[in-house]
Amino acid sequence: MKAKTLMGMIACAGACVSLSAFGNNTNAWFNAGVDGVNITLSGVSTNGVAVQVSEGKIVLDNEKESALTFTPVATNMSTGVSVIKATAELTPSDATSLDTTLPEAKVGFAVGIAGNATNYYGFASGEWFKLDGVNPPDSGNTEFQLILDYRSATAQFFVKNSGSYQILYTNGTTTAFTFDKGSASDISGIDAYGSGSISSLAGDFELAVAAYGDTKYGSIAEAKTAAGENAEDIRGISPSGVVQDAGAKAANGMDYVVCEALGLDVESSTANIEVAPTATDSDAENITLAVNVADAPEAGAVKYGVSNGTTTKYYEDPAAIKIPLAAGTYTITPVLK
Repeated sequence: MKAKTLMGMIACAGACVSLSAFGNNTNAWFNAGVDGVNITLSGVSTNGVAVQVSEGKIVLDNEKESALTFTPVATNMSTGVSVIKATAELTPSDATSLDTTLPEAKVGFAVGIAGNATNYYGFASGEWFKLDGVNPPDSGNTEFQLILDYRSATAQFFVKNSGSYQILYTNGTTTAFTFDKGSASDISGIDAYGSGSISSLAGDFELAVAAYGDTKYGSIAEAKTAAGENAEDIRGISPSGVVQDAGAKAANGMDYVVCEALGLDVESSTANIEVAPTATDSDAENITLAVNVADAPEAGAVKYGVSNGTTTKYYEDPAAIKIPLAAGTYTITPVLK
């Protein structure tokens, strides 16, 4: 029997996709499913290969040459870290028959039989490898995720087991698998072929908020770590995915990246930080002020400079910013740490 597989493919043209990275914000990207006898698509198109739709499933019985291909809309808002999520029935086949002549495939997922053992198998860097951690069901659907990080060219495989996703591994410990990304920077297509069915297919991407060099990041903190002492070269990314110049200002005149870290609307000329006296101030020489950053995405990435026009003193605790009692005009400016 043919093994039904899902492949992460590169595109010939146009835009092409660590679990911990998804601690940052993610956006729904695309999804495909079934409504009655119709395939429903959002943010994705297919190549129109004829398939049967039955009992809420896309039923497949096709060869690689006639794969059903899903092509997501291009996005410039991803960091290159994305996830393919699917509910599918994967028909097992002889593990030795799994095709390795897949020059465009980045990753793949299937069920194979070797001897008396049935296992999940993953594909990366031109080879299939047995995956342990969860056993395939005797029949019915598998819910799985393929997480692809095109920045590090690594993939991870997860299967839902007892209500939660568990990571799959090989050789006892290996959970991240290197793939040859070529010139690709994100998912550009998914091929489905073989014997089996798909109940649902979806994709999410990590939302890019900052860039350093040629790499986009899902948090200011990650960009700062990459930049080291060159934090001034970090570039903000607009809500529509446009990378700003280093040192760019938001509409309110403040540093663009700082506004992102504090959750200020970068397109509003009146967006500002809220500063108020602390409830209790025991400092006899200064007025202690606090900045309301309770809802800020990354308050820890920012410090606050108090300047009298001649000298500036920085405070990292947003609840303990000191304004001298001496006469003068003082400004509070948030900057990256």
